[in-house]
Parts: sequence; structure tokens; C-alpha cells
Amino acid sequence: MLRAAFRRLLAIDDPPERTALAFSIGIFIAFSPFLGLHTIMATLVAFIFRFNKVAIYAGTFINNPFLTLVPIIIVSYAVGAFVLGRPLGIPPEGLELLKHPRIFTSEYYREIFVHSRNIVEPFAVGGMILSVVCSVVAYPLTLRALRAYRSRKAP
Repeated sequence: MLRAAFRRLLAIDDPPERTALAFSIGIFIAFSPFLGLHTIMATLVAFIFRFNKVAIYAGTFINNPFLTLVPIIIVSYAVGAFVLGRPLGIPPEGLELLKHPRIFTSEYYREIFVHSRNIVEPFAVGGMILSVVCSVVAYPLTLRALRAYRSRKAP
């Protein structure tokens, strides 16, 4: 999957700087804590800034539900918990809510809201930190790879 996305990046006709920027913004979106909105965000950014959709989607779809979503969520939560000085494990009350959902009771949702601070806040902080770090690292690496590929391809 990653190899296929990178091959598509190499085939884009835009300048390497613009392609690398679109890809790194896609990476930023992929690691952001806005689960379920990644494709919409990528589409809006691509449309507003006229980025190549293949480049931005290639970065965004690094986070996919079959391979990388769970590890990204776990690392985001762990980084956020570390930065906020919270325990790395989910508190027992939160685990109990996750293990025994009572989705048809209002009390369940009230308890989720009360305990969400212990889960959502570390995840959101960690996700934003990973978004920034990974996208900043992705830009120069992608730019270097694109330039190297194009210099070999040029006559």
C-alpha cells in the first residue's frame, strides 16, 4: 500500500516542492485526532489550495482502518498521556465503560462524558503532536526522494 502510494507520488507532474508539501499536509491530516473527517479535510485542503489530490490522499491514507489506525491511536494516546503527565493506561472506569457498553441508557453517555477527559484529551494532544512531527519529517524526505527520482529520470 505504501509502495503503491509512493509510485503514484512519483508520477505526479507538479513541481517536487508542491508535491512534497501536499503529501506532508496529508500526513498531518492522517495523524490528526479528527477521526472520520480525514478524507473530508484532505479534499477541502486540496480544493482550497489547489493541491494535487493524489499527493494529499497518499499522505492522508497512511492512516487506514485495516493496518495503521489502531497503532496510530495507541501511540497518539500514549504521547498525549506522557505530555500531560497522566498514566499511560486507561483508567479502570474508562475500561469498564468500554468493556460493558450500555448504549441504550442515558446514564452510559453521561459517564462517558465525565470520563472522556481521561481518554479524549490525551489522544487529542498526542495526535496533534504526532501530526506536526510526522508532517515536518515527511516534507524533506519526500522532497529528497522526488528530486532524486526526477534527476535519474531526466535525460
